[in-house]
Amino acid sequence: MGARGQRIGARVVVYGLVALGLVWTLGPIYWMVATSVKNGSQLFTWPPTYLPTPPSLENFNEAFVNRPLLTYARNSAIVAAVSTPLSVSIAALAAFGFSRYRFRGQRMLLFLILAIRMLPGLIIAMPLFFIFRRIGLVDNLLGLVIAYTAFNLPFNIWLLEAFFADVPQELADAATVDGASPLRLFLSIMVPLAAPGLVASAILCLLLAWNEFSFALILTYTLKSQTLPIAIAGLTSDRGTYFGAMAAAGTLAILPVFAFALFVQRYLVQGLTAGGVKG
Repeated sequence: MGARGQRIGARVVVYGLVALGLVWTLGPIYWMVATSVKNGSQLFTWPPTYLPTPPSLENFNEAFVNRPLLTYARNSAIVAAVSTPLSVSIAALAAFGFSRYRFRGQRMLLFLILAIRMLPGLIIAMPLFFIFRRIGLVDNLLGLVIAYTAFNLPFNIWLLEAFFADVPQELADAATVDGASPLRLFLSIMVPLAAPGLVASAILCLLLAWNEFSFALILTYTLKSQTLPIAIAGLTSDRGTYFGAMAAAGTLAILPVFAFALFVQRYLVQGLTAGGVKG
């Protein structure tokens, strides 16, 4: 009975910690979504309105009809959709080379690549601004694509190098004996086996490209190229903060990434657990 009581007590503690973690994680998201459907009188009531009744779409109307937030969202979608596969593809090729070919200074070069990612983003953003201004890429979506692709490369190379290194060397040797070129080996053997890592890398790239603020603030300044985080920040001004419109814009902002994560969650779980069991 004592052992059973201990097991029950341990489960209660575990379930309590899980519930606390869920509240901590999902509570702010629920509050944002609930705020997005509150009318003006419910935004500042005390005690707070936890369940808006009836729900109102006036905040979405303010955000996406009276303001051009859909244009900002389109810019974010373009930058994310282009920079994510570009960064993953380049990083995968580099990681394949690091994992399958040995050369002098290889580990030092890998460390230097990761060291670049350790620099604060603003330190890199200012030199990029001066370079892009000279070549006409300031206030241009192409400039953001290049910046996000380059900024994502160091960590992605390190992440994917570990996945490619876990692929048995015997498979690569057998493909080479059968006449496969390095490109064929990469596309037909390495990429399918490292798919979980590629998906995890793509999610990280998408999150940065969709949510990044500092680069977009420095490298853009007009509606034609500014992204959604800049628009959401613009809902706070000297006239006050549009809490309802900000919550509506935030609700829209989480949907694409949430949908993408749901679509690839099976591969993401494989990627996070890869290497956990050696047999």
